[in-house]
Amino acid sequence: MIGSRKFGTTLAILAVAGLGVFAAGCGDSNDDQVNDALDNVNKQLDEANQNTQEALDNANKQLDEASQNAQDQLDQAQQEIDGSDAQKQVDDAQKQLDDVQQQIEDAMGQ
Repeated sequence: MIGSRKFGTTLAILAVAGLGVFAAGCGDSNDDQVNDALDNVNKQLDEANQNTQEALDNANKQLDEASQNAQDQLDQAQQEIDGSDAQKQVDDAQKQLDDVQQQIEDAMGQ
């Protein structure tokens, strides 16, 4: 969720920067230079969008894999329950799941 806000903020900043380049070129006799600058800004914006989307996709994939792994461990711990050791195994598996989720949230916030 935080990553989405940062992504949106980044897009807004890049859009404003692109508009600034465009506005700076208005009325200028160097239309080719202005157009080249706009094309460059648009290309950089497209690349930044693509890189951001790839990073988000990768983070989501890692989240899915980590969550599945933690869930598998939790399921395994529940299957291996025996006597007084049972609750400790479940608690350990839940803690691992919580730790993985926190690590992913931390990574998404960077």
